[in-house]
Amino acid sequence: CAVSGMLPALMSLRKVRNDVVIRTPLATVEKITARPDAEGRMLGEDQADALMKIAVSGRVLDVLVGPAGAGKTTAMSALRRAWEKAHGEGSVVGLALSAVAAQVLAEDLGIATENTAKWWQNHLMYGTDFEAGQLVIIDEASLAGTLSLDRITHRAERAGAKVLLVGD
Repeated sequence: CAVSGMLPALMSLRKVRNDVVIRTPLATVEKITARPDAEGRMLGEDQADALMKIAVSGRVLDVLVGPAGAGKTTAMSALRRAWEKAHGEGSVVGLALSAVAAQVLAEDLGIATENTAKWWQNHLMYGTDFEAGQLVIIDEASLAGTLSLDRITHRAERAGAKVLLVGD
């Protein structure tokens, strides 16, 4: 797992404000990373480091990049636990490009998840939006279109939410 600034393909995203501080307390993250999850898995040093950087960065937008099998899902699960400890149950939501990928993410992390196109349509039709303090995880973000990511990131920023782009 690795954390990077912005993927080259995302450089055209409108500049997001990073003066809005959205983070999880360091002590909360340390407590979560020091214990095994419900299935007895411990985070590796690289996973704990990535999770720490994301959770306490205060940035509106962060990126988690790693090849398949690198432990991104395990790291995201720990991040969900830490984030919900600090921001409340249900404060982590997921988006994915397809309904199938959204269902897998929902099952893996135990969070409400939708596909990006349906979320955007619900936003336009019914005013669905993010909430302050939420963590919005966009899985397989490297496959998403820049316009879609820009729209979602802008909505999250306006609401006071944090976006985590996850991909290979």
